[in-house]
Amino acid sequence: MLKKYIDIQVVSIHYNPVEALPQIIELEPDLLFLDIQMPGMNGLEFAKKLNQMSHPPLIIFSTAFHEHALEAFHTPAVFYLTKPILESKLDDAIKKVKSLQNKKKIHDHKPIPVVDDYVCVRKNNKIIPVNVSEILFAFVKDRELYIATLDMIEKCDLSLNELEAILNKTGSFFRCHRNYVINLKQIKEMTPWFHNTYLIKMNDDKQTEIPVSRGKMKAFRNMLNL
Repeated sequence: MLKKYIDIQVVSIHYNPVEALPQIIELEPDLLFLDIQMPGMNGLEFAKKLNQMSHPPLIIFSTAFHEHALEAFHTPAVFYLTKPILESKLDDAIKKVKSLQNKKKIHDHKPIPVVDDYVCVRKNNKIIPVNVSEILFAFVKDRELYIATLDMIEKCDLSLNELEAILNKTGSFFRCHRNYVINLKQIKEMTPWFHNTYLIKMNDDKQTEIPVSRGKMKAFRNMLNL
């Protein structure tokens, strides 16, 4: 039924939450069609778990169980389809998803306020402002954002996308990987790596090694005139 929507691409199909979760984290889909009765964890529990992601997918429940409809709307779901699914109802669901995505795009394009080019990290239950020029790199680990300077590596409450938007204003930072942003001025050296990519060694005490993903290579070469 989804084939008629030319702007929708099905990237993955799974039959239980345990199998689906790592793929959802990896692929970061915009939309997830989710059943209620599934092995290991029901769809309502799974939807609440996914909402802990920094960028959770929009969820449309599609199930034969009418009695769960009210409970479903206490989850991040945006629509509830009952089987057999009517084409008109699916159209309504897709229209709602596109409307929500358009609103999100407008919101995302609003300028992010920056005070004196500082971001804040948390250290020993204290909030510490860090000048962006002091940032060597930033990375995501276990869904938490960390910022590294010469003196520390601490958690930051921003998402990596929000931090990237701030750092991009300086012209010195580059998103070399989905989980990393680096300060180009703090690169110590680069080593050719798998699939014609680079492994970057940063200019910190540990000489942290950070990969450049294949999809970022062209932009990276252009940034450094390679």
